[in-house]
This record gives sequence, C-alpha cells and structure tokens, in this order.
Amino acid sequence: MWKILFLCSFFCFFLFACDTGTDTGTGRDLEIERQYCSEEELAQRKSGTLALENYAEWAFQYPSGSEEGGMINENVTPELKNKYFSLFESPDGKKYMRFSLDASDKGKSPYASSVRSELRHKNEWTLADKTSLEYTFYLTSTDFSTAKFTVGQFLQICDTKESPLCRIEVENGQIIAKVINYEKDGTTKSDGKTHKYSLGTIVQKQEVTIKIAIDNKVMRLYRDGKELASHIFPAEVESGYKNYYKAGIYYQNKDSPKIFSEVFIRNLSVNTENKICRNL
Repeated sequence: MWKILFLCSFFCFFLFACDTGTDTGTGRDLEIERQYCSEEELAQRKSGTLALENYAEWAFQYPSGSEEGGMINENVTPELKNKYFSLFESPDGKKYMRFSLDASDKGKSPYASSVRSELRHKNEWTLADKTSLEYTFYLTSTDFSTAKFTVGQFLQICDTKESPLCRIEVENGQIIAKVINYEKDGTTKSDGKTHKYSLGTIVQKQEVTIKIAIDNKVMRLYRDGKELASHIFPAEVESGYKNYYKAGIYYQNKDSPKIFSEVFIRNLSVNTENKICRNL
C-alpha cells in the first residue's frame, strides 16, 4: 500500500511541476509572464541600462504599436524604460536587461517579417577586423515549443539592404546559429545555402553564455566558454563592408501568433578593433 501512495504522490508532484513551469534543470520556479506589464508595474521598474555598460554605444529598436508607425529606433539613455525594455534583479542580486515582446504586436522595420525588442550596437566593423559579441541570457515564453526568435546576431550593410550573416536562434528547445554567405547585394546567397550550427539545447530559465568571435573572416561560436562551431566566410562575402551586432528578441514567427516571450540578458559586451560609430 505504501508503495502505491508513494507513486501517487510522486505522480501528482510531477504534474504540478509541469503545470507551474518548474525548471528541473536549474531548480528555479518559473513565473512566466503572459502579457506586457501594467503601467503601475512599469512605474515600479528601473531602466534596463543599469545592467548595460557603455550604454551610449547602443540604440534600442521596438514596435511603435501600429503598422503605419513601423519600428521605433532610439539611442539608449539612462532613463530608457518602457514595456519592451526594463531591469530585472534576481534574488541573488544579478542584474538583467529584460526584453519583453508579444509576437502579435505591430510595428516592423522595412525589411522585417516580424517585430523585435532589440539592442543595436552603433560601432561598426568589417569581417577583416578582430571582434566579438558575448552575453549571458535566459528566456521564458508562453509557447516555448512554437516560438522562434533570434537572441543575438550581426548584420552586414550591403548594397541594397542590411542582411544577417549570422543569427543565434532559439527554436523548440534548440539553440541554432544560422549563417548565410550573402554577396554584396545582400540578397544573393553565394552558395545557395543557410548553414546551421547546433549550440545545444535550452529549457526555460536556463542560463547560457553565447560568444560570437570574428577574426579575418573566420567566425567561431562558443557556448559557456566552449567552442562548438566555426565558419569561414568565402571571398564572395565582402570583407570591407560594415557590420554591426544586435541582441534581444526578434521573432521569426512570420504569421505573428499570440506568443509572449521575455529574454533576460546580462554581461553584454562587444569588443571591436578599428570600430566606426554611426549616429542613428
């Protein structure tokens, strides 16, 4: 009889853990937000810039709330705080930038298929330089199995558009680096491929550190300090064109479903040589 009671108790606990979003990998209890914070709650929050060194080097891009208004692009200031960007402090004192975004929100950039809540680094560099982007993040989502979004990337300023050469994407519990060898027009893939490199799995509220490092057209991808992949950009990809980094949330769900996700980022750092700062 006691064995039956034990099994029943264990089964009930397992169901409860699944229902409340307990992350058995980290032991943290998840509180997954389902919508943007209220004005009252936002008033109690602080600016996410408290977790961002060299904030003046960044711009913040987020939805205007309407298709006509498009995407808003503004320089980061110490006062910057809205429903898309704020500060989160963990119980152990860690400070995170909190990026919040509903996939059904309105206001995209001209060439985008979905909305974003994303930082754009204003210092630009070339593939011939030595540079890196590194950050630690975790995430939550109301539909983790369906949500697809970029949590870090770099784009090249090509002849006709600004095109992503590398995106770090989260999709169905996987972290995947998607790399495209765009030619200088920004639309033609030199080899016709999207190269995919696995950076392992992820569960909700599991901290992961990602690093993208570039040195003379050789890219190396790291997870938690370990190199997992490398990519050499071919001659068809312009080594002298300007590139820039981004971090935050950029949905890849093109049908704009009702999904609410948050990405929490700390220790965001960029190192660049021969950097050129653009006033946005």
